[in-house]
Amino acid sequence: MKGFLAVDIGASGGKAFIGRYDGDRLSIEEVSRFTNRPISVNGRTHWNILSLYESTLESIIKAIDSGVELQSVGVDTWGVDFGLLDGSGELLGNPRHYRDMFGDDSMEYAIGLAGRDWLFERSPTQFQPFNTLFQLISMKRRGYSALKEADSLLSISSLISYFLSGEKLTEFTFATTTQIFDPAVGDWCEEIIDFFSLPDIFTPIVPAGTVVGRLTPSLSRELGTTLKVVLPATHDTASAVASIPLSGRTMFVSAGTWCLEGVVLDAPVRDREVLELNFANEGCYGGKYRLLKNATGLWLVQELLREWKAKDPSLDYPSLVRMAGEARPFSGKIDVESPRFKRPASMERAILEECAENGPIPSTRGEIVRTALEGIAAMTELTRKELERFTGGLDGLHIVGGGVKNQLLCQLIADFTGLPVTAGPAEGTAIGNIIVQMLALGELKDSRESIELLKRSFEMRSYEPRNP
Repeated sequence: MKGFLAVDIGASGGKAFIGRYDGDRLSIEEVSRFTNRPISVNGRTHWNILSLYESTLESIIKAIDSGVELQSVGVDTWGVDFGLLDGSGELLGNPRHYRDMFGDDSMEYAIGLAGRDWLFERSPTQFQPFNTLFQLISMKRRGYSALKEADSLLSISSLISYFLSGEKLTEFTFATTTQIFDPAVGDWCEEIIDFFSLPDIFTPIVPAGTVVGRLTPSLSRELGTTLKVVLPATHDTASAVASIPLSGRTMFVSAGTWCLEGVVLDAPVRDREVLELNFANEGCYGGKYRLLKNATGLWLVQELLREWKAKDPSLDYPSLVRMAGEARPFSGKIDVESPRFKRPASMERAILEECAENGPIPSTRGEIVRTALEGIAAMTELTRKELERFTGGLDGLHIVGGGVKNQLLCQLIADFTGLPVTAGPAEGTAIGNIIVQMLALGELKDSRESIELLKRSFEMRSYEPRNP
């Protein structure tokens, strides 16, 4: 049976899945799970890229040992973050963590120089302080020596693919997250690069589903395989969307640490209202675009669990959701986009302080968790209202990602939005990664065939609005 390996790396950990295809149905099998533990040095936080690469190699070995006829490997990660290589292809330091940019004023500095309208006209994406453009401007302002020595910039996913294949390429869906990509020309925006005097370090942009080559000769000898390396939709949200059998006017929510909420369109939307509402136009497989918002998601609950588990090791994620389900509704009210929640010393204290400004204050752990989940659902409803200005109306909502396991959150989203909700698959990002690999290798002819395969292969759960 043919197999395809998806390595899906998120902000807190990575997972690797084999997709097994028997010619009719696709099934997935988890072969490894590993931590992604950022390292802080002198007040700066870095991704441990070599550990992530080592975990990717271990995942390949486990996939080979499973006995499947492995065809290819594809790596997806979050957007915006990157590594720098020198002229000989050596890595210049560890890539920086996007959360370091929350205390940096480089976005405001750039807007002050160029103007928000000017930037949006050339790269119509969401303004976030951690976008690649603002990270590079920050490095330049601080005289970051590695930037002066750099020959090329690669996203985290492309960096790992480079270690595997030796090919330095940028995949389309990542490029659209950088705020340096111009959809009008389908390439890097030379005007933005020139305006901010950024170095010539940008590698060629290729479509999602590009076969970049095979493992390097040394890796092939070491692993005993000539596995193909594919750039799937390397931005994890784009891979997640590739696993959704979207049809009609359906809103999607990729629910994880972040909640990425939007719709899929054939072309980017450049209306001024998109700028004012701070929506992003980010790429999908097939050259389409996600009009979306990047909102704080289950990061709130993850941080509560981390904080409370230090004192009560018996706690786990399902127990928190269970407590929230039994808790009093509307015991507190928060704006999940409050600056309090970006890098709090204590998430519990941050939520209680936010509630104190908005009305009632939750009194139990269950009420605190429920307040966080209600806040996520309220943000989803706000995004739905805003999206309808561009779509003329929405008739359903599809949730994908780890958040589908949280049945309370799924029901709250149905209740808050008043839309019927379909949830699944939970491992949508890995499945979408595998689907794009299959399209790249000709195992699937087109997106229509992939949608039919998804419907045959994976169960979805439905939630109807019960208490709008």
